[in-house]
Amino acid sequence: MKYKLLATDMDGTLLRDNKRISEENIKALEHISKKGVEIVIATGRSYSTLEKYIDLFTFNCYLITNNGSIVRNKNRKVEKSIYLEPEATTKIINILNSEKAYFHSSDEENIYIQSYRARFLEAKRFLRHEHKSSWSLYKSLIVKMITDKNLKKIDFYKIKDQEIPLNTFFILSEQEYVLSKIKKQLMVIPGVTITSSSSNNIEALSDKASKGAALEYVGEKLKIPQEKMIAVGDQLNDLSMIETAGLGVAVANADGKVLEKADWITKSNEEHGVAYIVKQMF
Repeated sequence: MKYKLLATDMDGTLLRDNKRISEENIKALEHISKKGVEIVIATGRSYSTLEKYIDLFTFNCYLITNNGSIVRNKNRKVEKSIYLEPEATTKIINILNSEKAYFHSSDEENIYIQSYRARFLEAKRFLRHEHKSSWSLYKSLIVKMITDKNLKKIDFYKIKDQEIPLNTFFILSEQEYVLSKIKKQLMVIPGVTITSSSSNNIEALSDKASKGAALEYVGEKLKIPQEKMIAVGDQLNDLSMIETAGLGVAVANADGKVLEKADWITKSNEEHGVAYIVKQMF
């Protein structure tokens, strides 16, 4: 067997549009895991929003979260964490507060928000595909926000005083010009890199972090060379790992730049594209 590792993105890749993993994809990953292939989940999500999916698997795997700034081992323990520098964090917060766009930040365990109301409205928009009715959606969101111990409201203006090291910032807007304006300002901050997991967001993290760099780290830990890796994704934040792996794969629904850079194109996330990779490559 040529390939020894399969790294997959979550949203838009392993997950269908309803934010669920198809039975076909689960069975495919479990099949090659039993054959000795290492599975790596590589996502822009924070760990707290990933747990419910990982619990569906019968195998343990490395987890790359927060766009590569945090790596967890097979026991789900943090093995590597790359923080933004305090000065960069302060500059990012000042820019985001002045632009009045929705944003939240994350570390290894928590998601930090400014307002529960703003979080509710944005989460409602993001999760609407998971629920058949508005009542079901509202009920789910309210319960989650009340019970989620990893969701913390903080005063970002006092972030220095609170001494909370942060890994990533997630900025969301349906207005392209707003994101473009913010991106231009964030890009000139030393030590900061900007990526995106969708057309309506941008994400800021340390320039030492990326999915590609994290995948290299995991490969070294597992003693698997890059040429024996497959990496699949759909958005710009997946490009670094698609270029790192021996075989870089884009799902058919991927961003045009990702389709252009990929070595191979699989079926879309709605057509169980990860399972199709397994069928063709293993």
